[in-house]
Amino acid sequence: FFALAEICREWRPSPCEKGPNDAFGSYMKQYKSRGGLTQRRRDAENFLMGRVKQGKIDLEKDRATSWKANPPMPPPDIKMVLWDMDRTLLNTHTRGVWKDDIRKLAKEVTRAFKILVPHLLNNGIAVGIVTFSDELVLKTEGGRGGLAGEDLVSKLMIETFTNLYSQIPAFKGKESKTFARKNAEHILGQMYIAAALPRLRNQQKEYKKKGGKLMPNSKDWHIEKVIQEFKKNQKQSLSYGEIVLFDDTYENVVAAWEKGVHAFCVPPQSAFTSSCWEAALKVLKSPGSKT
Repeated sequence: FFALAEICREWRPSPCEKGPNDAFGSYMKQYKSRGGLTQRRRDAENFLMGRVKQGKIDLEKDRATSWKANPPMPPPDIKMVLWDMDRTLLNTHTRGVWKDDIRKLAKEVTRAFKILVPHLLNNGIAVGIVTFSDELVLKTEGGRGGLAGEDLVSKLMIETFTNLYSQIPAFKGKESKTFARKNAEHILGQMYIAAALPRLRNQQKEYKKKGGKLMPNSKDWHIEKVIQEFKKNQKQSLSYGEIVLFDDTYENVVAAWEKGVHAFCVPPQSAFTSSCWEAALKVLKSPGSKT
């Protein structure tokens, strides 16, 4: 990628006075000597889920001071980071369909997401989007137009990262749009996308004829899809314990966590922030630390 440092200086999160509250840090200390790292992580993840659901932890603010041009990366055992779309990587909710100008929606993508994705990819960590937005919805609405499913996600990512790279001073000039677009396409080409609405898919005749299990009302099917695609593309294994998921729906987070995914709740009122990322890294790197 071109000028990653320039991107982060231009788009770093706005500062805030405080990060995740002291209650979370105090809880982490309790698990300093309990079991191995895997168990301590799961204990801390479970606790953090509850704190976010109850609104008892502040993850809504972005912090600039600790990010600058190099946002912190996850530990080496993490191979993939996934995000939900609505109210997670987006500051709004599309209800699965977008019928307005895609440029308007791109403005709702969180700055923390835009900063992290290029850095994660540059560090060899896969990224993906798992959403209930489904192209089948357009068919059920009589083909009245709009974007949904993988088409919506793809166009949103192209617009988002084209805009991001076009802000880099080195890209100013005649060829700026071309270079920015190529970088956006490069990012999209490395993304894993799973887009399906379980309730709708389970109603389809062709799905029922297969005689298989119904699609669970969670992100389980989506996660399994990106795992299989990762294995096919990368020619290497990928386990649940090597995946991080951010989602604003508590039930989706719990379902993924029960599978062994490192799943974290995102406050829907703020969507994904640097504080969400930092809290997740604290759990992953040092769930029994004093900091």
